[in-house]
Amino acid sequence: MMKIISIVLFLFLSGTAFSQKFISTQGRDIVTSDGKPFLLRGVNLGFWLEPEGYPFEFDHRLPIRQFFDVIAELIGPDDARKFWAKYQQSFITRKEIAYIKSLGLNSVRIPFDYRSFVDEQFLGAREPNGYQLLDSVMDWCHKEGVYAILDMHAAPAGQAGWTTDDGYVYPWLFEENGEESRELTIDIWTKIAKRYANDTCVIGYDLLGEPIHQFIDSARFNKLLEPFYKRLAVEIRKVDQNHIFFLAGSFWDRNFDVFSKPFDSKLVYTTHLYSFTESYSKFDYFVNFSKKHNVPVWLGEFGEHNVHFVDSLRRMCERNNIGWCLWPLKKMNNNHCLLKMNKPVNWDLITHYTNGLYKSHEEKVLAYPGYKISKKALEDFLKNTEFDNCLKSDYYKEALGLK
Repeated sequence: MMKIISIVLFLFLSGTAFSQKFISTQGRDIVTSDGKPFLLRGVNLGFWLEPEGYPFEFDHRLPIRQFFDVIAELIGPDDARKFWAKYQQSFITRKEIAYIKSLGLNSVRIPFDYRSFVDEQFLGAREPNGYQLLDSVMDWCHKEGVYAILDMHAAPAGQAGWTTDDGYVYPWLFEENGEESRELTIDIWTKIAKRYANDTCVIGYDLLGEPIHQFIDSARFNKLLEPFYKRLAVEIRKVDQNHIFFLAGSFWDRNFDVFSKPFDSKLVYTTHLYSFTESYSKFDYFVNFSKKHNVPVWLGEFGEHNVHFVDSLRRMCERNNIGWCLWPLKKMNNNHCLLKMNKPVNWDLITHYTNGLYKSHEEKVLAYPGYKISKKALEDFLKNTEFDNCLKSDYYKEALGLK
C-alpha cells in the first residue's frame, strides 16, 4: 500500500513541481507552451542504465547482458551483485544533474535497457529496478530544472543488430518470429508513458535507439520500422497525449528515407552524427527533411570526436534551430566527455583478462588476476565514478558554448 501511495505522490509532484505546461512541437520547432522555440542543449547519461564496454576499456563486442558474468568471474556472483547495485547508485546522482545545469545545458537523454523493467535478471538485480532509478533521476531533474528525454537504447530481442542494443547480433525485434518481443516493447513503453504522462519535466520518448544497422538486410527491415513506430504510437497515445515521440531513422539514426508523412502531431526526427563520411550523413539532408515535412529534427548524439568537428556541428545545428545532445557525460581516461573518470591501478590487468581470446579454459584461468587485485580495482573504479572524484573535462566546453 505504501509503495502505491509513493508512486501516486511522485506522479502528482512530477506534474506540478517543474512546470504546468508541456514542451511540444510547432512546425519545424520544438516549442514551449507559449509557442516560443526551445533549443535543446543537452548531454546523454550514457552507460548508466545500459553500460557499454568501450568507455571502460572492455571489449566493445561484449553485449550488455553479459556484463554481470564478466564481473562475477572477477569477484564472484555475490560481490558482482553488490558492484552493479552500487554502480547504478553512484554513476548518476543529483550532483551530476546539478553540474549539467550549471554548464548552461537544459536537458538530458536517458538511455536504458529494457531488462530493467521486466522480470529478466539484469546486472544481478533480484527484481526489476528501472522505475525506481528513473524516478530518482526525474526527481533530480525537477529539482535542478533540467528536462529529460527517455530512450529505449536496448529493446527486447534487439532492434539494431549491434552490441549497443543488448541483442543477439541481429534485429530480431523486426523478424517474423519477433511478435512476442514487439508486444513486450509496446507493453514497457505503455507502462512508462502511463507513469510519466503528466510529468512536464519529460519532453518525450526516444522510442528505439539506433535501429537496423547497415550490416544486415536493411532493405528488407527498413520498411518495417515506421509501421512499428505507428503501432507503438497508437498504444502509447491511449495513456499519454502530452509527450513528443522521437523517431530514429535506420543506419545509426541517419537514414530518414524510411519515413513517409508525419503520422502524429508531436513528432521529432532524431539523428546521430559522428562523422560526415557515410551516406545519409550530410547535414543538409536532415535540414531538407525538416523543411519538406515541416517537422523538427534533433541531433540526439554527437561527440567522440575532435573539438573542431563538435564545434562545427553544434553551430550548424543552432543556425537551423536544431537541438543537440552530446554523447556521453562520463568516460574513463578520455577527455571526449564532460566528466572524466580516472583509471584505477591495475585496471590493465582487469581488461587483459576480460578482453582475452583464450584457446582453452586453462589458459583463461592462468590469466585471472586474482580476487584481491580484482576486488581492489573494481572498488577503485566505483570510487572514480563518483562525481566528487571525477575531473571536469573542458575539452568540449568552448566548442559547445558552455559556461
